[in-house]
Amino acid sequence: MSFKEDLLRLSVQIGERKRHISNEETTKHSLIIPFIQVLGYDVFNPLEVQPEYVADFGKKKGEKVDYAIFKNGNPILFIESKSVNENLENHNAQLSRYFNSTPNVKIGILTNGVQYKFFTDLNQNNIMDSAPFFELDITDLKDSEIEALSRFKKDVFENENLIKYAEELVYMANLNNTLKELFKNPSDEFIRFLIKDFSETRITSNVIERFKPLVKKAIQSALLEIISQGILKNVEDDLNKTESETVKPIEQESVEEAAHNEMEKKHIFTSEDEIKTFEYIKSILQNAKKDISKIGYKDTTTYFAVYKKNINGWFLRFNIDGSFKYVVSRLTLDEANILANGLHSEAAPKGMGESRLILSTIDDIKKIDKYIVRSFEILED
Repeated sequence: MSFKEDLLRLSVQIGERKRHISNEETTKHSLIIPFIQVLGYDVFNPLEVQPEYVADFGKKKGEKVDYAIFKNGNPILFIESKSVNENLENHNAQLSRYFNSTPNVKIGILTNGVQYKFFTDLNQNNIMDSAPFFELDITDLKDSEIEALSRFKKDVFENENLIKYAEELVYMANLNNTLKELFKNPSDEFIRFLIKDFSETRITSNVIERFKPLVKKAIQSALLEIISQGILKNVEDDLNKTESETVKPIEQESVEEAAHNEMEKKHIFTSEDEIKTFEYIKSILQNAKKDISKIGYKDTTTYFAVYKKNINGWFLRFNIDGSFKYVVSRLTLDEANILANGLHSEAAPKGMGESRLILSTIDDIKKIDKYIVRSFEILED
């Protein structure tokens, strides 16, 4: 199983567990230790993970950070944990004392098992920054956050590289905020810079006010054009390199259609319920002794597909986020009727599959284990 799959599985588990946790100790055992394990560290080996690690600071003695992660005999990362119900806003100072007392440690994490805040010392060496360079909600992970977390894995952890990455994240965030504000409310200096080369009129405050709405419109137009051209270029490059994962061959699509599909992807949000359902389907197949090593999913704006090897090998498509919930398979309607376990079955819409089961609630998925297994098996027949 890949690192991404491990994290997504943990994300689902934490979403299910957090409502049953009320104190810090249970938070550690049920939410934080599994996270450390996903990063590849052996939580039972004191050479890698030491709970309650002494990190004295000045005259304060006996100060202990909740977890110290080690590499080559030296601590490299501190994790300070709080109960899942605690707000992390007022706990930075405690972590900073531990961080500042140990020069080898360049990364500190403050967490309640759901929210994670990552700190380093960009502003002053060996003094933890007051603001995190990276933070996330582990129950709502984005691909960019999964990529960032992969840099903290045991097999690739490197202080110097992480510091450079932290700098990039901070600078990018600051630049993004500056650009957004500049584009939303262009300053007089920015407008003056833009119009100085094509306006022979002396640039007074009245001239700047006259150009301000034009500059705003020009910025919007330029951004839209850049985004559109960028997407088209990426799609044209992809056409020359790879085959599409969709059932329809990408070679038969126009560049405009492919660009539309690329735009569509940017509006897709994979929900927690969809991930939970995907994990449930995998567990049912695993219990049925099926090989799930190559199972994956693809989210679209209309359905969530579960496939074997690639999207052409889909065996279930479902929609559970809207008011009208259903699951579609390649099973014939007669076979679907037999395995529906009381759910209403009907012919699937043209182009979607063979049969469809209508769901009243998400939990109806748990009534159709045999339907799920048979939908998978039909690919092997």
